[in-house]
Amino acid sequence: MQGVGGGRFGRPLALLATLRNRHFRRLWVADMVSLLGDWAARLALTVIVLERTDSPAWAASVTAVSLAGYVGLGQVLATLADRRGRISVMLAADVVRAATFGLMLIPGTPVAVMLVLAFLAGLATPPFEAARSAAIPDLVPEDEYGDALAFAGISVQAAVVVGSVMGGGLLVWVGANTALAINAASFLLSALIVLQLRGTPAAAPAAEGAGIGGSLRDGYRNLVDDRMVRRALVLITITGALGTVDEALVVPYAREVGIPNGMLGVLQAAVPIGTILVTTIIPTSGDHRRLLLGSSWCAAITAALAAPLFFLQVGTWGAVVACVISGGMFAISIPTNVVIGTRLARESRASAMGIAVGVLMGSQALGAAIGGVAASVLGPPAAIGSALSLACLFSLWAVATNPYEAKHLAPRRRPAPAPSDEADVIIDLTDAAPAPAPLTDHAARSTPIAV
Repeated sequence: MQGVGGGRFGRPLALLATLRNRHFRRLWVADMVSLLGDWAARLALTVIVLERTDSPAWAASVTAVSLAGYVGLGQVLATLADRRGRISVMLAADVVRAATFGLMLIPGTPVAVMLVLAFLAGLATPPFEAARSAAIPDLVPEDEYGDALAFAGISVQAAVVVGSVMGGGLLVWVGANTALAINAASFLLSALIVLQLRGTPAAAPAAEGAGIGGSLRDGYRNLVDDRMVRRALVLITITGALGTVDEALVVPYAREVGIPNGMLGVLQAAVPIGTILVTTIIPTSGDHRRLLLGSSWCAAITAALAAPLFFLQVGTWGAVVACVISGGMFAISIPTNVVIGTRLARESRASAMGIAVGVLMGSQALGAAIGGVAASVLGPPAAIGSALSLACLFSLWAVATNPYEAKHLAPRRRPAPAPSDEADVIIDLTDAAPAPAPLTDHAARSTPIAV
């Protein structure tokens, strides 16, 4: 199996060839349209909240409530992807997200209500992403599955960059409210595209399983019974939570150091650009112990380089450099996803993915919320610098305690599936997610949860 790493540049035509599959192409276009609008709207909503409240904590809460839906109820809703038709679930999620962002446009809507609506929109994202991820194997031949995942992952990162820059431009050209309206329209457009997939195998409901509770229990055991999977999940969860702080505080940080609103999109886009750049050099295949060690070193080095730049309150372009470097920390989502996706038992893989994505997104929501409170006390530069310093210390601990185990030798609670049923899967813990996330926020991005 080949991840979204270094090998992708040696086979660009193979990745682009996945778009010849019209079903995958429609799924991909729908996801890109909604991602572009979502990232633009999140930046606009943050500006609106900050202008009305003049509080970094309230501004950071936009990221927090957007990701909070992945925790608890998000995992339950994600199981709908296995119980209902993938296409029906995606359509419902798009309609809900279009409605919630449309309601934000009502004049005089209180900030608290807007945040509740942002939470509801975020709550519709886990079932959408779960259904989309589950639909890809239904729409793509097995021998093209890896290329489809790789192409989707790269696309999520690119969508985060374009969406962030587009969001900054929309703030200047048409204003924050119009940016929210464009996002609502993007979800409706996505729904129209997804509607064209109703006659495909992805539209058929999956076979009934053991129930929501049983599925969640099996998925949890699938994650915790393997020490390499546990370490990969812990590594991406902690670094993701701490790395999200600079993105959650990008608007307050820009105001603190005197960066104009027109540069906000560039600042936000700098983080996924850093992710893409570091992904080109970080190992993404091979022994799982080496992948985890390389991920730990990557997070430690990028956090150590970026933290001083935020503490020093560098100017506009210095802040862009700092965001690019800190974004490199999210590149560890690819090798950690390789470890997790190839070691999960197939019979409970989907439920395990839902739990893992929930843990990741929940930790990022918590990191954004705590970062906002810290910014209110310490100031945005010190809050971001402190979060990255903690990420560096944690990553160095991970280097020193890197688990040792031969690849694929971890015991499992259930027997491995027959070779004819086996399919390598990479989950996107970062977009879509997204990348992710892109995400994923960052899940959708890292998600590319797709994941």
